[in-house]
Amino acid sequence: MKMRRIVLVFIFLLLIPYICSLAIIGIGYNALVLHSSDPFRTAIGALVGAIIMMAVKATIQRPLNLLAGDIYDSFLKQLLRFFSIRRRPILQAANIVLDFVLCTLATIIVRHVLPLSIIVGTSTGFVLLIMFISTCLGAYIEYDNLSIDSEANQE
Repeated sequence: MKMRRIVLVFIFLLLIPYICSLAIIGIGYNALVLHSSDPFRTAIGALVGAIIMMAVKATIQRPLNLLAGDIYDSFLKQLLRFFSIRRRPILQAANIVLDFVLCTLATIIVRHVLPLSIIVGTSTGFVLLIMFISTCLGAYIEYDNLSIDSEANQE
């Protein structure tokens, strides 16, 4: 697989959905929690968000491993493998800490950037639409390499 296609798949299947997931966590937290600016409540929301992000990462393990296998650039390969939850316990802990920090930032940024009427209103729908379109584009770009059908056809 060419490096350009790998980068496009990385952007559309991992990076944009990852950022959208963080935005959804921030929007959901601020929409549901009264006094969301309390540091303790923000920390609890970020912890729940980090657990949700681990579940999201579980769904992308196969495409992530397939992409990492096709990459010869060591930095990009290590970046992709960092997001794998099937790694050593120290990397899993680092993933949870990173997700906790990013979920905390997402809740704070959403709270300061968007007014409450938009947070409670239509913002989740727009973020889900962006995530859906991004995932569709990423899957379309590399369907042959990322699908389960390609293994059956090769045998």
